[in-house]
Amino acid sequence: MTRLSRTLLAAVSIVAVLTVAAAPGGAITYGEPDAGEHPYVGFMIFFVPSEPGWFSCSGTLLDADTFLTAGHCAFDIGFDGVDGEPSGGTDVWVTFEEEEVLAGWPARADYPTEEALYEARRAWLDANPDYTKGTAYPHPDYDDFSGFPVTFDVGVVELDEASTVTTFGELADVGAADELAGATGRGRNDALVETVGYGIQAIQPNPMDIESRYKSTSRIVEVNGDQAVGGNLHTLNNPSAVGGRGGSCFGDSGGPVFINDTNQVLAVVSYGPSATCHGADYAWRVDTVDAHEFVSGFLD
Repeated sequence: MTRLSRTLLAAVSIVAVLTVAAAPGGAITYGEPDAGEHPYVGFMIFFVPSEPGWFSCSGTLLDADTFLTAGHCAFDIGFDGVDGEPSGGTDVWVTFEEEEVLAGWPARADYPTEEALYEARRAWLDANPDYTKGTAYPHPDYDDFSGFPVTFDVGVVELDEASTVTTFGELADVGAADELAGATGRGRNDALVETVGYGIQAIQPNPMDIESRYKSTSRIVEVNGDQAVGGNLHTLNNPSAVGGRGGSCFGDSGGPVFINDTNQVLAVVSYGPSATCHGADYAWRVDTVDAHEFVSGFLD
């Protein structure tokens, strides 16, 4: 399903056939439609020639042309359909439309070869005024999760043209997650984070994937654990009265984990250990000196 081990499931989505299911109630991430709250959270779609395959992720616009996402969403992307270096791929497009962003997407069954399918999908994206092409750059130390759990799983897409979106997300202050996780008593339960993305809304009991922007809240579990150590933020992906209403799933990779009720990005969605998006979520922190230095090189 991904370019990672089955025991380490990146929340990236393979774009093959659109599965449209029923209403959002009971979704595995227990989320709800974003309803315009985060217009600077967008959907990205990209082609990886080594698979070959099309994948989708989410991300956050930080200025008119800088889109923050996960490293594994910006890694090994193609150059006009062919292999290139792991960084600087140009087969990537971004939209900030809110609902059903792949309506009309060319279906695999309609094209006899991978080459024909690539050309049809690229032409569809280039002709779609809602999409802007860009160039993808993973963190220079990102290496396809080889150093797990210290993965440097953060990346940037530089858009070819300035977005029409006029409000932006911003990186949370260095150490913000530590402060939230360090709260005690009632304060710990009040320190919720909010995840936003275009990923699958449900796997069980029925799949629900409508490529629309959803949001959900959850609680920080820890910043220092076996997998959280080194840069991962461990959040809960189970609904509860005090722990938030859910988390992320496939296609939410790169999407922001905000300090709740703010535009401040603590982390970008990275992976989860469950094929059904239950239990635990992990996001790579961007409230670090390293992440600030990497991202600031792209900001205006």
